[in-house]
Amino acid sequence: MTLPNGTEEPRPIPRFLTEFTPTMYTKRLRPLSRKPAVAKLGDVWHVCAQRNPGQLLIVDRAPDIDPDGATTRTFVQWAELVDQAAAWLYAAGVRGWDRVAVMKTNHFDICVLGSAIARLGAIPCMLSGTYDAETVQILLTRLEKPFLLTDRAHIDKCGITKEVVEGLTVKTISVDGVDGIEDRPDIEALASFRGAPPAPVRMREMHEPQIITHTSGTTGYPKLVMHSPESVYSMGVVESDRWPFWLKAKDTMVFCDPFTHERLTTMMLAIATITPRMVMLSDPFSPRVRELIVEHKPTVVEALPNIFLAWEPLARDPARIFRQVRIFLNSFDAIHTRTIRIFMSATEVRLPLWIQSWSQSENGVLVMRPYIRAMVRKRGVLPPPTQLLGWPLFPHARLRAVDPATGEKVKHGAVGLIEISQPGRCLAYVQEQDRHDLKVVGKWWNTGDLGIINRLGAVRLVDREVDRIDNGDAVSGIAIEDVLLDRLPQTTEVVVLPQADGLPVPVVSTQDNVPLDPGEWADATADLPKLAPLVQIAWEEFPRTGTWKIRRLLLRENLLGAKGIGIGRWT
Repeated sequence: MTLPNGTEEPRPIPRFLTEFTPTMYTKRLRPLSRKPAVAKLGDVWHVCAQRNPGQLLIVDRAPDIDPDGATTRTFVQWAELVDQAAAWLYAAGVRGWDRVAVMKTNHFDICVLGSAIARLGAIPCMLSGTYDAETVQILLTRLEKPFLLTDRAHIDKCGITKEVVEGLTVKTISVDGVDGIEDRPDIEALASFRGAPPAPVRMREMHEPQIITHTSGTTGYPKLVMHSPESVYSMGVVESDRWPFWLKAKDTMVFCDPFTHERLTTMMLAIATITPRMVMLSDPFSPRVRELIVEHKPTVVEALPNIFLAWEPLARDPARIFRQVRIFLNSFDAIHTRTIRIFMSATEVRLPLWIQSWSQSENGVLVMRPYIRAMVRKRGVLPPPTQLLGWPLFPHARLRAVDPATGEKVKHGAVGLIEISQPGRCLAYVQEQDRHDLKVVGKWWNTGDLGIINRLGAVRLVDREVDRIDNGDAVSGIAIEDVLLDRLPQTTEVVVLPQADGLPVPVVSTQDNVPLDPGEWADATADLPKLAPLVQIAWEEFPRTGTWKIRRLLLRENLLGAKGIGIGRWT
């Protein structure tokens, strides 16, 4: 609404943007550490342009917001696209404190839009395009009338009906136009705002909310995780520091993660600080993946654990397209031993490193562990080496394990709920502050994962608490999955589903859906804890989150008609 003096009446600011739990803030990892070059996401690509203007960032297809534009651009050119996008959104009516939900086809331009939104002082809210209509409506409702940036592919897929646009959004904008969408005058085309004059820059303060991302949603509806510049910066100090063998400006890095995830917020800070050449991949199955790897000869590769698993055939390519890689990095969850071995064999670097990072949307990196070839040489051993996730960065972070029922600390070597204390904890779960506060115990945060902390301070992951197996110390579903993938090279996925009143159920998929030989299965499981009869499905039938994790609760309900068996209070 426009007031008589010509100014616009501000929209109400939701309570969740002003009442939240402050983060634990830190300026640097150690007294002499290198600090992140930037904290505010609205400044990321402009800082990149200042620090290394000629450096390139390459994408695998033209941005959806600039379909006729180049796929190879300098940091300066990407910063210019951020300014253009900010002008378009300002012309569309986006103002300070507005929430702008971004739910479109995966592409690096999601990061461009996020920076543009943040430059206006609005709050980018990153939503995965994998959600169904029910989930989308729940998340939009929690955001209290956001703007919605989407595309034609997701309007029908995610249930963006006229009722949703009118009732749950201020305005819905399609980044790739409205051609082919019948009778939808309620949806505007982003192109209609092109040519708008530059927008004012009004970024949020360091302690205020600046971005909302999502959890994976493996155990139900995704939670909306809110971070400030302080919390993002405090997570970014880990990746921006000078580490032996870590990312350098002369590196070429191939990156393939969902661009809506929190991982990108801290990654962007590292890019701005270190300024390596980046190859940002939007589709792990695109033919362009191989083409770009061959063309740009990466020295560092980061992807999700299950993307690496799907890329194993690329690692076996006779052309040895990964031969110059010196660092492989996986975030989110444990990686499979077989996958590390295959990729470490694919590089010709004398001493390559695999860095396993266990991380969460709420806290960023929890623990890390490096691997060399010798550490994954043995096949099919129990427990697998990758189940030992690594160590927190002491004294920046501390870990403890507690009894799920009492909250009392358990001894080293005993199974407990893993809690972490470190700077950068999220401010809130949007509209679910009770769930957030249930996980906070003073400076400690309950991760919701069961694990064992050994006497050297390293954590061995057992299971999600909601997926726990009785006597999980000896019978870990995660361990069994890793061992079976290693012993059965034809498998493309293995998931072990615990049951409350029965044996754990193994669910597998194979290359080309070839049935597993019963004798081979019997040999592979002979020394493992007893399992229920094998269930084999197609790889596509595993329900997945936007970060490629298996939605275990949904898979269990689909196949067994059963719920999770843990307490589930912290999921």
